[in-house]
Amino acid sequence: MRRRVWMAATAAALCAVAVASGIATGATSGGLGVVSFSATYSGKATVKVADDVADISAQGTGTGTVIGASAISGKGKGDTTKQPCVPFTGTGEMSANNGSATLQFTVPAGSSACGDEPGKIFSVSGRANVTGGTGALAGATGSLKMTGVYDRGAGTFQIKFSGQLTTSGGGGTVAPAKTVLRISGGLKNQLRFSKKALTAKAGLVTIIMKNVSGAPHNVAIRNGTTAKSKLIAKGKVVKKGKTSVVKATLKKGKYRFACTVPGHEAAGMWGILTVK
Repeated sequence: MRRRVWMAATAAALCAVAVASGIATGATSGGLGVVSFSATYSGKATVKVADDVADISAQGTGTGTVIGASAISGKGKGDTTKQPCVPFTGTGEMSANNGSATLQFTVPAGSSACGDEPGKIFSVSGRANVTGGTGALAGATGSLKMTGVYDRGAGTFQIKFSGQLTTSGGGGTVAPAKTVLRISGGLKNQLRFSKKALTAKAGLVTIIMKNVSGAPHNVAIRNGTTAKSKLIAKGKVVKKGKTSVVKATLKKGKYRFACTVPGHEAAGMWGILTVK
C-alpha cells in the first residue's frame, strides 16, 4: 500500500509541472489580454519518501501553439498518510526552448492523485495558479483546471489542461522588432566578452557568442543588471570555435548578459544589454 501511495504522489508532481508548460502555450506576447488555451504534455519524475512525506523532482517536455517546444521543471510534496487519494502541493517553472519566455506557478492545496486498486494507473485532478512570468509571458496570472493520467510501470504521464491566462506584457507592449547581436568570448584566453555593452530594440533579441578561447563558455541573459538577477534564458556551453546562442523577447529596460560557467561571471565575463 505504501508503494501505491508513493506512486500517487509521483503522479501528482509530474502533472503539476506539465500544467505549467501548457499555460505558456496559450499565451501571446504583448499587452494586456485574456487567452483561452488547451494542450497536452508528458514527462518523468523521481521521488524520495521519508517520514511519510514524498519529495518529488519532475521534468517534462511538450509542444504547444505560439511558444512551441518547452522545457519544464518542478518540485512538490505529497502526504503519503492520506489514502486512497494523496494530496499534494508544489512549485515550478517552465521556459521556452528558444528563450522567449519563462513562467512560474504553484499548485495549491486541494489537488490530489488517486490510484486504481492494483496501484498501476493514477488519475490526477486539481488546479495550478500562475504567479508570474518573463518575456512574452510577463505579468502572467491565472488559475487552471488540470486532469491527467500516470502510468506507474512505464514511469510516464500525460496531462490535459484548460483555462484562461491573463498577460500584461510586463506593463507595456513588446514590439515585434528583431535584433541579432554578435560577440566573441574568451579573447586572449581572458574571462571577458569582446563587448561590454550592447543595444537592442524591444522585441526578440538574439545574442550569438563565438568562443575564441580554449576554455568552455556560453552566453545568457539576466532580468536585471547584477549577478543576482534572475536568468531569463541561457545558451549552451561550447568549446573553442563553436557558438552559443541565447534568445529572449524583451521589453524596454536594462539587462545583463553573462557567461554562466561557474566562476566566469564573477571574474568579469559579463556586460550590460540596453533595450530601447
